[in-house]
Amino acid sequence: MEIISEEELIKLVLEYLDKEDFGEKLSPGDDARDIIPRSLRIMFAIDGYSIESAKLPWRSLRDVAFSIITGSASDLISKGAVPHGFMVSIGIPRQWTRDMVVELYEGFKEACKEYGCRLLGGDTNKSNDPWIAVAGIGFSTAAHPPRRDGAQPEDIIIITGHYGAMGIVALDGINTASKLDWVKKYTKRPRIYVHLANIIALYSKVVHASMDVSDGLSYTLYTMARESNVCFSLHDLPMYHEELKEYCKGDQECMLERIMYGGEEYGIVLAIDPRYVNNFADELRNYGIPYRIVGKAVECKESKIYYQNKSLPIYRWDQFRGWIRS
Repeated sequence: MEIISEEELIKLVLEYLDKEDFGEKLSPGDDARDIIPRSLRIMFAIDGYSIESAKLPWRSLRDVAFSIITGSASDLISKGAVPHGFMVSIGIPRQWTRDMVVELYEGFKEACKEYGCRLLGGDTNKSNDPWIAVAGIGFSTAAHPPRRDGAQPEDIIIITGHYGAMGIVALDGINTASKLDWVKKYTKRPRIYVHLANIIALYSKVVHASMDVSDGLSYTLYTMARESNVCFSLHDLPMYHEELKEYCKGDQECMLERIMYGGEEYGIVLAIDPRYVNNFADELRNYGIPYRIVGKAVECKESKIYYQNKSLPIYRWDQFRGWIRS
């Protein structure tokens, strides 16, 4: 087993960093990187992950790295910013081999290639519990980037992406999920739609609120409703994996729970001025982005999420306590 040294690790990481782009002065290996802004508005996002918590049994280290870049890029896209570059710091045990580090950085590069962004730099550290921290930067032409607390009564709620696979992992456990090839397929490398950032930026004045789905759909909906002082009344479910219907044998309660209580789907919930919903939906269709109009925001005294007039319990993934009811 080839245990990698710090010097070898740094040299290896530098091989994966993108070189200087037009007009840039600092190069990989410097303590910082400079970039030329692509638009007037610059957005930032940062996330930290325990590798152990992100590594489902059917995910390789390469898949973990890909998924982590996806999560950070999703934060930017939900606000109308096209991801440009990422700084990645890692903390790994001394027992890690060169091949393990290579696998991790191959995953970072594959995600950046798929999303059209750059791997700019980062840091390396020793840690008994391996972790990854990702800082992303994106550019947007949005005049009014949508906040999470901007939903207004009568706004129409659109949800992008597909749901249900991670809900089986969360509710039914790893053993059950590992026996379902379709669950492993959809959770191995969750993917996002970069073009959605351009649509949100174009319609930024009428997208009143947005938030990506990382800690479970019910939690995302509830957070937006609570911080906007409204309720969300849902009449339909978002897009879901067709295999879920067979898994649940058509039971609507089973399907609802696995759609609402998953996580890491990285779809986006949007509250949109009802006068512009058709135009927005046309843009989504033109770019091939899966979506569904699921309901609307309504006035209420206490923020709740309703599905077909029934109040839904809210669960979320807590990094310290696991699945909890909010």
